[in-house]
Amino acid sequence: MRIRARWMVALGLAGLLGFGCFAPLGDALAGESPGLAYFRQAKINWRQAEGQKLTIGLNKHPYTESLLPLIGEFEALTGIKVEYLILPENEYGAKLTADLSQQRGEFTVIMAGAMRNWGYVPPGWMVPLDDFLKNPKLTDPAWYKLEDFFPSLLAANRWNGKFATGTGEGPLWSIPVMSESYILAYRKDLFEQHRIQVPRTYEEMAEAARQVKQKAGIDGLVARGTANFPTIATGYLSGVKSYTDGNWAELDEKMNAQFTDSRVVKFSQIWTDMLRESGPANWANMTWYDGMETFAAGQAGMYPDCDFFAATYEDPKKSKVAGKVGYAMLPPGPAGTTYSGLFTWALGMSKATKNKEAAWLFIQWATAPRTLLNATVEYKNFNPSRISVMNDPRTQKVMGGWGNGEYLKTVQENLKTARIAWVPNPERPRLGDTWARALHEIYFKRLTAQQAMQRATDEINKIFTEIGLRK
Repeated sequence: MRIRARWMVALGLAGLLGFGCFAPLGDALAGESPGLAYFRQAKINWRQAEGQKLTIGLNKHPYTESLLPLIGEFEALTGIKVEYLILPENEYGAKLTADLSQQRGEFTVIMAGAMRNWGYVPPGWMVPLDDFLKNPKLTDPAWYKLEDFFPSLLAANRWNGKFATGTGEGPLWSIPVMSESYILAYRKDLFEQHRIQVPRTYEEMAEAARQVKQKAGIDGLVARGTANFPTIATGYLSGVKSYTDGNWAELDEKMNAQFTDSRVVKFSQIWTDMLRESGPANWANMTWYDGMETFAAGQAGMYPDCDFFAATYEDPKKSKVAGKVGYAMLPPGPAGTTYSGLFTWALGMSKATKNKEAAWLFIQWATAPRTLLNATVEYKNFNPSRISVMNDPRTQKVMGGWGNGEYLKTVQENLKTARIAWVPNPERPRLGDTWARALHEIYFKRLTAQQAMQRATDEINKIFTEIGLRK
């Protein structure tokens, strides 16, 4: 039984009978469909690896759900058979690491991205993709349009292999398929009703949160709060980067922790004070999902976090605040610029892959403009990684009404300066866990902000010295 067979029930008729509005499987089987005709415009032979097989390793994610109904189109186009295994993120990471480290080649194409690349590139487990892009037998650059991807997303997937530096430099290790940056979702109806100003600084955000709690009787804001690295990764870290004018990093080039920077200490105090005074009583136990559900239930005035959570907020079947939400960039730092963090899943290739040309054809097909447009419009792959897909009228029809147009405008503006907020570090989760525990110490007033950040600095420096990362 093919690995994909276990997922056919979930796909239903969409998986059995059609693969999106652009390329139905029935048409592909009957003859040349409009969808396949689009791909044949590329000046390459899509069937040069006909008869080969690929196994795709996929994390359970909305992008994955948007890809599955389209795979039949690739098989019809190329004659390449595709199997796949989908696992929850923790299981996926463990199984993928085992496969890559032993170079078994079980997965030929993998869901990767900047932060995973930091662990997979140094040992030589991944294949750089530049040579495939430059090979005229495999890629028609005028058709593929690499320049159509948001530059910040391509930069996130380039790395020179040096820890604590080099993002945006060196080889391209994976091709982005979606993106998330971090913005402020706020209750526009309540802000207008109570004449609360959309915050332009973090001090104003704290004041807006107080006013929401006092005047509307709900939590002023929600944010991630569990004692592990996701709590750091979105709204908080974007705030730190903005507050330090984008020129601070958690590690210097010798892998020394930098948490005691006075600006980081001050921002951490502002953030935890704001949450203690105006946030939920259970902040220390809140995950991203808790925050999204709380905001969608109308129980909070602001949520500084993932942009594409808007898909939930604007769905009347899932949200009590549909049509009542405004979207804005997170407040800038003292220099007046917002430096949002950035995350992207991307498709890469295992070095152990035997059918590398077939693997590249899959990556190229999956990241082509038409495929990503179909994934976005038909199967809710938010946010798209290509500029043309973001600007397409069909995408605008789906997402353009969110916040009366504020959403798309905010995201596109945000992506101009958004970037990977972490510096390359294979122990990012461990570092982030330590950092999140420091925020708990401040929030619960067990330590001052300075003391908590000093303890986190000492702990990380000790760990990195013991494992040989600190120079």
